[in-house]
Amino acid sequence: MTISIDDLPDAARAASLALREGLVGILGDDLVAIWLHGGTTFADRPLVPGDLDICVVVAQVSPSERRPEDWFEDPSSRPSRLVTMTKSIEADHGVDFDTSYFLESEMGGDERPGGAFWERRRDNGWAIERAHWLAGQYLLLYGRPPEGLVVAPSEAQLMLALDRELEHLERHVYEGDAENPYEASYAVFNGCRILHTLEAGSPVLSKRSAGAWGLEHLSPSWHPAIQAAARAYDGVASNKDKELLRATMAPFVATVRERLPAQGPRRSGPPRWS
Repeated sequence: MTISIDDLPDAARAASLALREGLVGILGDDLVAIWLHGGTTFADRPLVPGDLDICVVVAQVSPSERRPEDWFEDPSSRPSRLVTMTKSIEADHGVDFDTSYFLESEMGGDERPGGAFWERRRDNGWAIERAHWLAGQYLLLYGRPPEGLVVAPSEAQLMLALDRELEHLERHVYEGDAENPYEASYAVFNGCRILHTLEAGSPVLSKRSAGAWGLEHLSPSWHPAIQAAARAYDGVASNKDKELLRATMAPFVATVRERLPAQGPRRSGPPRWS
């Protein structure tokens, strides 16, 4: 555990504790673990709070609970109650959760697990998330720590996960999201993190630290965009920053792709969301 829950921003701490209480109440003995991970766990988190990334490990679910078409319109089902509970906490505390539910029995191998309550949805960032967890970059909110539940990713698995993450950035470019300074800064920082991982072998660093790495290791021609991304990340981007990010997003993502070729054949059509 890298940080104490007392080190979280007030809203994140209160929302996380409320979520824990709600999960215990709904899942009971089937609740194995809750971890907070992602940007909020880093000391250099953004000034503007982002999503709270939550991993929830569940012991058992019924076959119908794995199919959203079965439970979505049944307010008495556990998955529907979890959705309602989460939305209520988000509204009460002014936060957004990005919650992933996994079955304990599916987490111990190399295969990407399906969602505990959405079996067909696969976690394309599984290798990257495991690397973060096994490096201690998480906050244990309840139950078992990840070190006893997941295995370290191989280099090949990590490269495949990076490829899908980069394809996600390419999809944002395809959709014209360079107009959004948040999405453009996300692409610049995540692109820096991909390049750092290719050189250092580890994806375990914050977005801001990835940008700092980029300022030290990438061509000075990219430095203004990285600095603009840092300001956009904190919600203080100027109009000049926004224009620079708009113009830079696509060529920067293309530069990252030159360093990380596609790791397998691609289907026709636009890049895939991760």
